[in-house]
Amino acid sequence: MGKIKIWKRHNYGGEIYSICDFYIDWYSNLFNRGLEIIMDEIDKTRFWKIEQSDDKKYMINSDGERHLYMLSGEVTHGDVIVVRDNNSVYKMHDGSSSSALVYVTNQCNSNCIMCPDSVKMRTKENRISFEELVEYVSLLPSDLKHIDITGGEPTLLKENLPYLIRRALEQAENAEVLMLSNGRSFAVDGYTQKFGIFSDQRFKIEIPIHSTDQEKHDYIAGCRGSFEQTMRGISNLLRNGVEVGIRIVVSKLNYRDLNPIIQEVKRRFPEIKYINIMGMEILGNAWKNKETVWEEFENIKPYVEKAAEQCFSCGIEPGLYNFPLCLFKKKYWYCYKKSITDYKIRYFTECEECKEKSECGGFFFSTFRRTNYKVRVQR
Repeated sequence: MGKIKIWKRHNYGGEIYSICDFYIDWYSNLFNRGLEIIMDEIDKTRFWKIEQSDDKKYMINSDGERHLYMLSGEVTHGDVIVVRDNNSVYKMHDGSSSSALVYVTNQCNSNCIMCPDSVKMRTKENRISFEELVEYVSLLPSDLKHIDITGGEPTLLKENLPYLIRRALEQAENAEVLMLSNGRSFAVDGYTQKFGIFSDQRFKIEIPIHSTDQEKHDYIAGCRGSFEQTMRGISNLLRNGVEVGIRIVVSKLNYRDLNPIIQEVKRRFPEIKYINIMGMEILGNAWKNKETVWEEFENIKPYVEKAAEQCFSCGIEPGLYNFPLCLFKKKYWYCYKKSITDYKIRYFTECEECKEKSECGGFFFSTFRRTNYKVRVQR
């Protein structure tokens, strides 16, 4: 058995663990010592689940075989990691979390103007196969509360997607499974029918509507015809008994359109139970088009609050995501969600004195660099 050191660096705020046979001094600004592994065998294309017994952390593959055991390091019971051919180890799931992310593809059939991914990211070849996705899901903890399936556009898995959803539902029997999609693929009746099997299960799909104006929606989505495809897709899903939620990503292009969108949702799709109103993450396309899409929080605030009121009047539950809590009047706090992933959150210095900080989602680190917002410290 040989000892291998694993070093940790940060990539866009996320942790990447790299197997190194030696350490190069001039990389010291990138790498910090992370953990040590003693191994007797390694399969670089397999996923591993971390299990802890006494003082040792075992790495177990989907066949139940133990090939490695940890002596120390920044991994915990329930973690899922993948060891790849480029000598990198990626931590795919944090075992201390009650939620799991299943990132099925970086590719997408739209090109949204405010997408936090870039065109380059969405068009490059996938690094994970469908078989690996299934293997990853099979190693997730069985007591999860939430599983989010996202991309890219998950429906690019085509006929494989229903199987992946079913495996997620089977793996965590009490988890709510949410899939994010642009909804366009569901305009095809035959494809949508395959998802009817999830109508009475813990599964729902969230789909964005950018505007009630077809041309504006298509412009924001970066794809002509996407408005009609999305609307038909939502209709098909509801007809097949699949629960659908609506997302509205707020930008300079549509913040004045929030109420009309909500009214149109109520008119077209009375079955819709909730609408989530989302702040932007200024990365990728959104950063490239920041002068076109970015609007200061103070300017959009009255429109977002009126949109919440409009949801109330329509019998729809509103959700406010990716905004600082202090942006809104207290009467709207009950529909506020602390939603930004931990490693992406930033707070201003003044926020340290706020008694509501623990309830506030803060700012995306990309938004933090862009905004002129003045926080309202709650004392």
